[in-house]
Amino acid sequence: MKKGLLTVVCIWMVVVSFAQPGLYFNVAGGYSMPALQQTQQAITFQPNGTDPAGSTIIPLINQNISDSASLKFKSNAYQGYSTGGIFSFSAGYFINPYVGFEFGMTTIVPQKSRGTSIYDDNVVLGPKVRINSTTWSHGISTSISARFNACKPSAKVVPYGRFAIVLPVWGTTVHELDIQSTDFLKTKMPASAQIRTETKSVVSVGFNASAGVGYNITKWVRVFGEVAGQYLFVRSGTTTITKYNLTFNGETNDMIPTYSTFSKVTEFVDRLDENSNTTAFGKTRKVPNSTNNVNEDAPRQELRRAANFSAFSFNVGLTFTIDNRLLKKKKNRQPVPVHP
Repeated sequence: MKKGLLTVVCIWMVVVSFAQPGLYFNVAGGYSMPALQQTQQAITFQPNGTDPAGSTIIPLINQNISDSASLKFKSNAYQGYSTGGIFSFSAGYFINPYVGFEFGMTTIVPQKSRGTSIYDDNVVLGPKVRINSTTWSHGISTSISARFNACKPSAKVVPYGRFAIVLPVWGTTVHELDIQSTDFLKTKMPASAQIRTETKSVVSVGFNASAGVGYNITKWVRVFGEVAGQYLFVRSGTTTITKYNLTFNGETNDMIPTYSTFSKVTEFVDRLDENSNTTAFGKTRKVPNSTNNVNEDAPRQELRRAANFSAFSFNVGLTFTIDNRLLKKKKNRQPVPVHP
């Protein structure tokens, strides 16, 4: 019985393996949105003084905790980096009519996330400091997928499923801050600052699965629609301040040349200790004749963060199929007789 079943399975695998496979290409566009579970997906940073090295990274929220507020509050900003239009291209090969493998590339046209924070800073920025934060991310991710067709090869309607490993290969997360102060350095004079940072990512791995249905318009062209779910957290590599304009007493100054690398660049690592370039373990900054200063010519080191790119998406597109028989030369072709 077992031998008979094994024989049947082997015959079926051979038949399927030698069925007519095909090379195909997909082009698609759609819309992506954060996963249904609400999470604080976007992050920003909150300044502490005029030196960027004192800033802290916090979730993007809306808040007014100033003493002068009629009603103090804090609220989550359920926004994410995965919101926006998406475009994808993939190429694949069906090893049989039911199973194929493909390689794809996807990019997103991001929708910006925004948050406003109002609080009191009694040291530098004064009361009722307002920080308007805007953040978004753009990049390209690749995927390696297995695709499964759930129909006969001759069917007009083609239900399918797909499972993919997602690998972001390039990307930048941008933060822009507009800071408004009414009593800068306790001078009773207003000041403002415009700051922009760019965060580069390091190698990250995620997963994507989709289910869809296609309709064969012709033998070679298929239109399809699908829904997809993605689980992906992109790990931070380095953050660099690319803009820091401070306006005070009617004069705007570019502050970047005045800062050291320690203030302008943050390197994210998975472990901090006493040898790390950080003040977390007692190292000081610019203390004369000290042997325990941080290295101002090297990036500040912080524990690594991860930005949430988990999402649901809806896509429509076209599949172009090339049958293997078109790529093979016909064998034993007989010459066509020519009659006078």
